Amino acid sequence: MSDKLLCDFCGTEISNDSEFCTKCGTIFIDDVSCFNHSDVEAKGVCAICHQAYCKRCGLRINGIFLCNEHSHYEIYEGMARVFGSSDAQKVNLYKSDLEQSNLHPFIYERKASPISLGGDDYTLFRASGDSGGHIINEIKLMVPCSEVLQAEKIIDELDQSTPETT
Repeated sequence: MSDKLLCDFCGTEISNDSEFCTKCGTIFIDDVSCFNHSDVEAKGVCAICHQAYCKRCGLRINGIFLCNEHSHYEIYEGMARVFGSSDAQKVNLYKSDLEQSNLHPFIYERKASPISLGGDDYTLFRASGDSGGHIINEIKLMVPCSEVLQAEKIIDELDQSTPETT
């Protein structure tokens, strides 16, 4: 008997004793209550904070269950944006620091051509959390959804220890 199964919702390989899919938030066990409402059945587990939530407290965006608090994140292929800048040096510094903390950062950069619909400052990249449909060109530092909270803590600590230059 295999110790791995596939999530019925997203197809991710998971351990056969998993209670939920860490990629999409599908719950595999019965009688899980909402984190905020103990008398209400949970509909999913937030891919970022790993708490179970009911349909009032969370929702599925592009196939990934997120709590209301984390539903604003840009997410693409299981990776969430934790930092963005046009400063490649700063993005690479943060990437290096996240790697040193055993996280799995990825840099996403897509430059728009001058002929794109929004001019040279826009791309047509659209992900969860992007309500306008256009995101200004930036270098995006992405991490797996399950690493967002840890990555943001590291980035906040770096920001606090780095003096601002004016």
